[in-house]
Amino acid sequence: MTRRAPTLLALLCALCLGAPAMAGAASSDTPQAAITDCNDHGQLTAQYSPATLQAALGQMPADVREYTDCYDVIERQLLAEEGKASSGGSSTAPASSGGSFLPTWLIIVIVLLALAAITFGALAIRRRGEAPSGPGGPGGPGGPSGPSAPPPSEPPTQSGSGEGEPPAT
Repeated sequence: MTRRAPTLLALLCALCLGAPAMAGAASSDTPQAAITDCNDHGQLTAQYSPATLQAALGQMPADVREYTDCYDVIERQLLAEEGKASSGGSSTAPASSGGSFLPTWLIIVIVLLALAAITFGALAIRRRGEAPSGPGGPGGPGGPSGPSAPPPSEPPTQSGSGEGEPPAT
């Protein structure tokens, strides 16, 4: 019994010291742990379940998503994990997301600015066609009926008043 006691005590101490490490390993399969792992190392250094990776993509803070490539790293790992589970050895490549490198709000602002430019351009063209006569306009100086043009001739009148007609002989 004396020989078994130290062995049993050593085994009990090893279990007590190993239990928190095993609990830490089990609790490291959280979305926040995956995000932190990727943010710290630029890649995933531990294995995470597909459910954890999916949750990490949904819970990722905006600054990590925008300023690091963690979203892509976690998404590739998720696709690889799902590919292993569903294909069973098939080498079919998953389809890409096809997203834009620009944020959605910026695309909307660009489209609105383009529409506003088209609208104001069309209004300017329309107003140009409706310009009133004035200086530089169709009736102003230099225009077709301005001072440099000869005055329009009046048609001859057939009245017998004699005004403006040469004397009859």
